[in-house]
Amino acid sequence: MPPSGLVSVTRSPAGVRYALTLARQVGVSGHRVMAGTGLTEDQVIVSGYAIDQDAEFVLTTNLLAELGDPVDVGIAVGSQVTVGDLGIWGYALISSATGAEALSVAVAYVSLAPTLFTPQPVRSGDTTTIVLRDEHLPVDVRDFYAARDLSVLPLLLRTAGLGESALTVRTRFDGVRGERLAAALQPLEVRTGTPQHTLCFPSAALSAALPTADPVTRAACARECERLVHSRRQPTLSATVRSRLAQAPAAMPGIEELADELHMSTRTLRRQLDHEQTSYRELRSEVTQTLAVELLSVVGLSVNEVARRLGYSDTTAFSHAFRRWTGRPAGEYRKGVSTSAGRHAPAPARPDVAPHRADG
Repeated sequence: MPPSGLVSVTRSPAGVRYALTLARQVGVSGHRVMAGTGLTEDQVIVSGYAIDQDAEFVLTTNLLAELGDPVDVGIAVGSQVTVGDLGIWGYALISSATGAEALSVAVAYVSLAPTLFTPQPVRSGDTTTIVLRDEHLPVDVRDFYAARDLSVLPLLLRTAGLGESALTVRTRFDGVRGERLAAALQPLEVRTGTPQHTLCFPSAALSAALPTADPVTRAACARECERLVHSRRQPTLSATVRSRLAQAPAAMPGIEELADELHMSTRTLRRQLDHEQTSYRELRSEVTQTLAVELLSVVGLSVNEVARRLGYSDTTAFSHAFRRWTGRPAGEYRKGVSTSAGRHAPAPARPDVAPHRADG
């Protein structure tokens, strides 16, 4: 178990949610899995990134006590991860110009990634190796997190258009455990029974352009990554509000509901946000715009689907708002990005319009 008194936060709440989902699927109650964490399921849902890391380790220990082998359980949890769970970190990676830039982004902003590995790039001759360090993790949960996070690799590569990557995965897992991980990582080459978990690929591949490169999205994601990293060092109320709003973009809480969740009055919430030179409406619009650009330009959803996911009453309202943000129609923006990697798209303007939901 981890040492007591060490306060930190999870890299992503997705892992906790999927661990609870897996437990329910096999008939284990959330109450049993969360015993000793000091958390409730409702808190996990609304707390975003503010989940104590020690509490997650306790939850994982409980999960393994109920379900057994950490590698099997880790693969089962990791296989549930979606593109959306990669967050702004994932979008920054796949919109990078080259593999070298993506690797630089991955390491620089790893605190935003849905992984507990600490990546350490090492170049030797014609090969670049990324050592996935995990010795900082408690021994009793280390294999679970390694299996969970390695299982996400195929999704990340497919999203970046690199499904046929020359990447070789080396893992400490051997025997049946190694075979199960290799099956989960198909079609990647997996070598089992090695001293460390590593990713190896030809160094020349780093200079190749990524099929999903988009300089506009990349620049926007880099700015957002910097802001998030800074906000985690110096937590602010606005960062908490952004995280909460981004959890349910189609049903963002109104300001009264949000104030209740934060155990303060609406007046106090407004006053404290004003002290941080922002407002509930600005933050909601900012989150909506960021997600709109990402879903159109990176994920490639249709305008209708993006409007639906963001909670707009109709596509026309979303299209009008998107034009105000970027100066271009949403449909034209999406088409331009898909055909030219977004090289001619303007940088997003500061949001000033929110979806048609009451904001209190």
